[in-house]
Amino acid sequence: MATSSYFGRNSFVGVGVESPYGTANMTPTVTRPIISCSMLRQVEKVERGNLRVAGVAGLRKGHYIVSDKVTGSLELEATYDNIGYFLDAAMGASSTSGPADGSYEHTYTMGDVPVAGTTLRLQRGTSDYSETFEGAVINTLTMSCAAGEAMTCSMELLAETSSDTSPSLRARGNTGLSFSDPTKENLVLHHHASTLGWNSQTFTLIDFEYKLENGLSDRMRLGSLLTKQPVQSDYRSVTMTVTIETDDIQGYQQFIADTVADAEVTFNNDLSSGDERVMQFTLNEAYIESYTDEISETGLITASVTFKAQGDGSSGLALGTRMIVMNEASTAVHNG
Repeated sequence: MATSSYFGRNSFVGVGVESPYGTANMTPTVTRPIISCSMLRQVEKVERGNLRVAGVAGLRKGHYIVSDKVTGSLELEATYDNIGYFLDAAMGASSTSGPADGSYEHTYTMGDVPVAGTTLRLQRGTSDYSETFEGAVINTLTMSCAAGEAMTCSMELLAETSSDTSPSLRARGNTGLSFSDPTKENLVLHHHASTLGWNSQTFTLIDFEYKLENGLSDRMRLGSLLTKQPVQSDYRSVTMTVTIETDDIQGYQQFIADTVADAEVTFNNDLSSGDERVMQFTLNEAYIESYTDEISETGLITASVTFKAQGDGSSGLALGTRMIVMNEASTAVHNG
């Protein structure tokens, strides 16, 4: 039987806040083109536990469904103008000040997570259909950039299940999802990066990774195949891992001395007024968790350094970390 062929080009996602959790919001707040997405409905099935088999073949007689949930990853280009939805959902709190010279400053800090569920609609390339995942929450957020590259935003997600609006079509039966072209994009590029500032020292970076782990887990209960709204079940963790040239021994010495200080990296497009764009990452009271600079060849020796944030207060940066984004949007959650 002939089948249609589909291609990955033009794939995108649309995301919208749910109220209450697990109730699909079919109107996206933000639509974004994707680099990759592995979101997939996981229906776990097990064979029955009794010892009966079918005749001499020895096959088990029957199975049942244990759970019906969704896990997967989503990777996007990081942009100055329309990343706010994902930062707010991952961090848990946000505020906006301005405008000043035509720009607003959005501050994202640690708050209770998840704030709410997200409906994530995935348009699978040139396919005629999209798939809708409801009750999605961001368990891990990673912002990374290397020399010669644009910054990417990668997320690991948990979700309740997938839904559809046409029962006759079942899963992946949604239609009517369209991409809204943003008026502004403004990629976060490698040459926009400043040095890393920590303990009155500066380090020129080869690559950079900011990682937030929320420690969320699903909540399976009797009476349902679906999880209730995931909750934080482990300590949250925020790290910044960088690669530097080992032309300065201070980093290694401070690792041994267990020095603690705020760590900060800023990306800035160096334009002015309303065209200026900023993305700043700050760790509170960071210490060097690991420092490695193995020698295995004749080339340039580099060190991989991981800074880990600590909380020492009850609000703002003192909770552990802060991200500041400057753009022309008047709200912290926006479509560029």
